[in-house]
Amino acid sequence: MMKLKYVSLVVTLSIFSVLVLFLTHTEIMRIANNAIQTTREIHFRRPGAYLSALKPASSANGYCKLNFGLPTKLIYTKENVSGTPEMGRKSPFRVLSNVVKGRLGDAEPQVTYVTHLTKEFIFYVPEVVKYWEGPISVAVYLPDGDPSFILEHILHFCYCIPEMSRLSLHLVFRKDLQPTYYSNKIMPPLTCDTKDLSKPQISVKSSINSGNTDKDKNEVLDNWYPINVCRNVARQKSYTNYVLVCDIELMPSEGLASRFIDMTESYKCQDSPEECKKRAFVVPVFEVESTEVVPKTKSKLVQLMNLQKAVYFHQLICGHCQKFPGLEQWMESDPGDVVRPLVETKREFPYQRWEPVYIGTKHEPMYFEKLSWEGFQDKMLQMLEMCLAEYRLIVLDGAFLVHWSGIKRAKRKDEPWRLPYVKQNQELYNELLENITKKYHDNPKCHSK
Repeated sequence: MMKLKYVSLVVTLSIFSVLVLFLTHTEIMRIANNAIQTTREIHFRRPGAYLSALKPASSANGYCKLNFGLPTKLIYTKENVSGTPEMGRKSPFRVLSNVVKGRLGDAEPQVTYVTHLTKEFIFYVPEVVKYWEGPISVAVYLPDGDPSFILEHILHFCYCIPEMSRLSLHLVFRKDLQPTYYSNKIMPPLTCDTKDLSKPQISVKSSINSGNTDKDKNEVLDNWYPINVCRNVARQKSYTNYVLVCDIELMPSEGLASRFIDMTESYKCQDSPEECKKRAFVVPVFEVESTEVVPKTKSKLVQLMNLQKAVYFHQLICGHCQKFPGLEQWMESDPGDVVRPLVETKREFPYQRWEPVYIGTKHEPMYFEKLSWEGFQDKMLQMLEMCLAEYRLIVLDGAFLVHWSGIKRAKRKDEPWRLPYVKQNQELYNELLENITKKYHDNPKCHSK
């Protein structure tokens, strides 16, 4: 009898041990699978990650119209190189336009996504061409005059992403440099995976010494990013009358381009032709936590905002910069699947420091090319001039932009290396402000403190 009980106990313990081992193994596998899934999700939240799932075009020409000897070389004459839109040949920078020339189809919405970049942001290009339905005009700044990194990636995209056919690329460089490019790479590439492409080096803006000597300041000021040159170039070279000038990290909501064009057909301007020209359509900008996928629909965006996982752009570091009139009304309204006007306003007090992103035309005032990105206020004077010229700003509902995942919480003004740039921009700002105010009837509401 005791022996039977002993055998029964051994069997029970054995079954219990097997069960524990099974449950432990199951839990380990669940944790491992969750980790793999999380890694996979994070991977696919990286800009351009979807390329690894694509296959290259079979055509030797790819999807882009390439100029100046590309894809194997970049050959051009001095007649192909121009000055900049605002300063012309007086500018310290030069432009080689339409290195890649986009095709504009009749069925595509006639509004261009106008943007700029340096090589650190090259992988946002595949995302923009995926999200935006219309033409895209990109000005690339080459601080060292070397286009190899940019062209290597752009050409790779041109053979892998059909939507690249809508993209035009322009090179901006210092006038004392002459970009050259030769490649022995096989085109089309064997795979669309980007792991074999070269990695970007840290830009001068990320590695500048924070020292305060005069020598350091002079060297730093020789390496500023001409953001307004790039904005002007990309805007000037767009094919369409309507343009959306914004940063490459801003992803458009679903159908933004086509729905905007539909809106312009439905809401005709009833004012005089001159008054109708002085309109710009504000596209609200938001940012979401880096753990979230960039939302395409307003309902998803509002859901994230209610969960405090999204805020309007720069809300936590510059509350007035992107807070737009009618924000509360915008949050509560439901436009469905259309874009429509929500609020009409002007950039006047208390919004005199507002820097909206808007769809306008190529005929709005140019951006002032002497101002650098590093010194801040690079768009402020252009918006001031639009205010003095009595532009009306129409905030759009059902349309928005989302900064590629991540909410900014630290002010860039705290970076010591920016100080010489800030000082220089402020001096230029004061000088240019005096010139602008002489052109228009003064309106203190446009620039009151």
